[in-house]
Amino acid sequence: MGGDGGSIPTRGELVKQKKEPEKKNRDQDMVGRWQHCAISGHKLVKPIVSCALGRLYNKEAVINHILERASGKSHIKKLSDVVELRLTDNKSFKNEIKADLYIDHYNAPYMCPVLGLEMSGRYRFVYNWACGCAVSERVTIEIPSSTCHKCGKEISAEDNIIINGTEEETSTLMTRLKRRKEQQKADRKQNKAAKGGDGEQKPSKAKKLEDPATSSDTVVKKQKTAEDASKGSKYEERDSYKKLFHKNSTKKDKAHWVTFNPYYN
Repeated sequence: MGGDGGSIPTRGELVKQKKEPEKKNRDQDMVGRWQHCAISGHKLVKPIVSCALGRLYNKEAVINHILERASGKSHIKKLSDVVELRLTDNKSFKNEIKADLYIDHYNAPYMCPVLGLEMSGRYRFVYNWACGCAVSERVTIEIPSSTCHKCGKEISAEDNIIINGTEEETSTLMTRLKRRKEQQKADRKQNKAAKGGDGEQKPSKAKKLEDPATSSDTVVKKQKTAEDASKGSKYEERDSYKKLFHKNSTKKDKAHWVTFNPYYN
């Protein structure tokens, strides 16, 4: 490599330079996020669900994730943590892939029901947590409305979630999710306090809890008294039968006539 007089080495051969980080292929990254499940990596197939952070999943993969209690998606612990998306099919979508044809990564199986934009990653899409309908973000900006453009349900702009947003948008969605969970906990505490009522009614609940035990004791006592009564009646019946066959039960029985002695008996 030089230094022997036969060749002159270049600077790149003598000095080790820092390698530049590999750049992600934009098309592959887009296809991976918009057409594949974020948990299993399989292709998205209906029913498709999304979490509060805007990630796309297959519903079957989410159910398996919850049952196995796998790590990685800690914010998904039950089915109520995801919403099933109501997507509009793209009739011009062709799923045929041939070796000699150009693969169009922007051709998506779903589209916006208002503007007809394909849900491929080229355009930003949002969905509302209340109804799950997915539309392009351009619709919410240019045609703001208090009702959903697809199903007509009343919605609020605060419940709009960006699908596959940037890291900053994902962090804001995470803070919003934490606030929502804290609010739900506070509402549950208020409902419990309202159901509990005043402090005077609380002892009645304790009494109700004690009632089954006291009732069981009374039942046992009643059974014992009934058994004693039945035994006493049996003894009385035996005495009455004896009186039928013995004239005077108080007298002592006389000895046999062979051993009878009038001086002692």
